[in-house]
Amino acid sequence: MYAEITASSAATLWLRDTKSGVSYAFDLDAAKPGSELAPRGSTATSARVEVLEREKVWLHGQVIDQATGRPTPVRLAFRSTDGRYVPPYGHRAEINDSWFQDYGADVKVMDSSFAYVDGSFQVELPVGDVYLEMTKGFEYGPVRRRLEIRPEQRELKLEIERIANLRSQGWVSADTHVHFLSPTTALLEAGAEGLNLVNLLAAQWGDLFTNVGDITNEPLLSCDRENMVWVGSENRQHILGHIGLLGPRSPIFPMSAAGPDESYLGDPLWNSMAHWSDACRTAGGLSIAVHFPYPTGEIAADVALGKIDAVELWPQGPSGAQPGHFNFLRFLDWYRYLNCGYRLPAVGGTDKMGAYMPVGTNRAYAYIGQQEFTFTNWAKAVRSGNTFVTSGPLLLFQADGHAPGQEINLGAGGGTIEVHASAQSFVPFHRLEIVLNGRVVASRDAVSGTREMTLTEKIHVPGPGWLAARCSSQLGPVTSWEFMVQAHTSPVYLIVPRQELFSPAAAAYMLALIDGSQVFVENLAIRPDPERLAATRKVLDDARAVLHRRLHEHNVPH
Repeated sequence: MYAEITASSAATLWLRDTKSGVSYAFDLDAAKPGSELAPRGSTATSARVEVLEREKVWLHGQVIDQATGRPTPVRLAFRSTDGRYVPPYGHRAEINDSWFQDYGADVKVMDSSFAYVDGSFQVELPVGDVYLEMTKGFEYGPVRRRLEIRPEQRELKLEIERIANLRSQGWVSADTHVHFLSPTTALLEAGAEGLNLVNLLAAQWGDLFTNVGDITNEPLLSCDRENMVWVGSENRQHILGHIGLLGPRSPIFPMSAAGPDESYLGDPLWNSMAHWSDACRTAGGLSIAVHFPYPTGEIAADVALGKIDAVELWPQGPSGAQPGHFNFLRFLDWYRYLNCGYRLPAVGGTDKMGAYMPVGTNRAYAYIGQQEFTFTNWAKAVRSGNTFVTSGPLLLFQADGHAPGQEINLGAGGGTIEVHASAQSFVPFHRLEIVLNGRVVASRDAVSGTREMTLTEKIHVPGPGWLAARCSSQLGPVTSWEFMVQAHTSPVYLIVPRQELFSPAAAAYMLALIDGSQVFVENLAIRPDPERLAATRKVLDDARAVLHRRLHEHNVPH
């Protein structure tokens, strides 16, 4: 048992065993840190106590970026020699990581607690050995070291070292899906996780509304303008799906429809996700299929109609899935849509809803080049498709010198393409792969794990399609949501004259999803007024018509 006690050194500490009724008296003036204290008249079976620390010092701390010499935000933890978490002042020692609970500047990674600090902090540490853990996202080396705290010490200076700098190469990192944080706390956590952009999403949860009052028509920026928070919304239906509306200049209401758990009890099916997407785009925003592909209702129709700007991929399979592969629905569905000719860039988000998830654990990098870092330029980069999604490795890919999102024009018989992929990671990974239309066509392994790897191959391409790179680690999971360590680029698209990329099996799959959504709309959803119902029906009818037309064009019986 661990207890916090304040007492005079001349005091007597009494402990009583409630089962046996035996009481024990401990003379605290005889206590020495690190040694057990026996009670008066002790026997071999007597209770023992140990004073873990008697002397503490109050320290003013700084964390310095080794490259710039300036203070920098980080995620850090101090731990005593017996493993207790000692938080900086202003942070909780016991963090509640349940839904909508502690959503301040604290986080738990699995069972380990951390605090977010802006580069300066104050903390009361025990004299003697203390252990430090400190991180700053994927582009800084994690710090684990033992500190010796002296009785006369009043200051503590820490350093953290950058190991990569993708921002200097034109890349911007973003978490597309965060809930509950205040914008200022989100900005702090973005800096501490090495994240450029946090999309903080307002939402409706029955009669609870979160972050709606934070929606403005301007971003919140750090002093150096390298970290940004933009408040959008996640608009949700419990069957048809959820959609992230990023960057609109005003809220798009209603935020939820069709009843619990998302909307009010008894709410009708006000509108479709497609209508939310249209409203977001009209307002200058980006429409994201969050936690793709779930729920799997309307998403197929929206993809067929071109309503989705990007899909949010998670490095997460079914509960208990082994790390190191991509053979689960999140990626398989994405491959289906790509194989049917739909261009869907990949982005990454966490759906953070509590202290159990660090911001940016799953993130996307988008290439903006030499353009100014603004939300508009970031959204344009996402739409262009030069992105990769990652929970650790920094993965770059080119095919015949073309970046993801670009096209390669081939001859009538296809051709041979030279691909090059490179990955760098602060945590070891074990495999790097090239995929053509969802199938692995080249790979390289590091059995013992590596932090850097490159792969260059010549790939024969027989027809239209897409190429991408992906990598994975055997380590993990790294969060309580069982996120694995993975990365995946968006595709480079392969064009062949007079041949369209199309998969009849994927089209049939999409039609099945659309038919299922139709059943919900017609038989289970609470009906709105006739005009709204007709508009939702039209979305499904139009998508079905698009797919039937494509099946006819490819002479596929159906």
